[in-house]
Amino acid sequence: MAERWTHAEGELGEFLPHETEIAVMLEGRVHLRRRGDGRLQHSDAVPGMIWLCPAGIREDMIKAYGDVAEMIHLYLPAMPLSEMALRELDVDPESVKLHFDGGFRDPLIERIARAVQAEMLDPAPAGKMLVETLASALGVQILRQHSNLVRVSVPLPSVRGALDPRRLRRVKEYIEAHLSEDLSVEMLANKAYLSPFHFARAFKTATGTSPHRYLTDRRIEHAKVLIAEGRLPLVEIADLCGFSSQAHLTRWFKRIVGTTPGAYRTNRS
Repeated sequence: MAERWTHAEGELGEFLPHETEIAVMLEGRVHLRRRGDGRLQHSDAVPGMIWLCPAGIREDMIKAYGDVAEMIHLYLPAMPLSEMALRELDVDPESVKLHFDGGFRDPLIERIARAVQAEMLDPAPAGKMLVETLASALGVQILRQHSNLVRVSVPLPSVRGALDPRRLRRVKEYIEAHLSEDLSVEMLANKAYLSPFHFARAFKTATGTSPHRYLTDRRIEHAKVLIAEGRLPLVEIADLCGFSSQAHLTRWFKRIVGTTPGAYRTNRS
């Protein structure tokens, strides 16, 4: 889950997260103080700065000296994070302790936060799949870089079981048969018998593009065929191709194809 926040100057109050929370400042400059896990932290916050609070760690004081123009809060469920430790990194979840840390920089986490923000502001045709991929990458990064694990002993997972032609064909056929549906990375990963994290990396290795971009391209290509045929109204084509509305189809069609669906239909006819 992700939320976009603005914070006025003052105290935010006591907070006990049931999920691991990662807050990334996107706009503004402010001094922040917080206390949790027996530690008091001071941060002169600037865009890109990050605060991490593991699930179950009570923050009994958070104060902002100044206004936060925008901060994005990302939440990773505790149990899926534990499952990821075992499945992706092959470490015992019971041995992992995330750091209560604040005022640090991590370029990968910042890029993930800004990609999630962009998706919230302008949802993509395969946005759910994009966010799933980002969540997996965020979980692995938090476990490797911001826990008690020794990084050198927990290398980044290699691409195991890269998609062979048979499994790649199975995944592509599944996508073509379900273009109008709310597909997820996990659905496609199951077709390839891989975990979602490994599937996303193996798919890009095999095709040169990410799963969410491939799905978006296929939906646009299918829309082009239906638009050129001229038999169906655009609102129905949008639904058949997995877009939330005719306006959503028009916006992304123009962005990728370079013209509107109506102009494309006129030119094709």
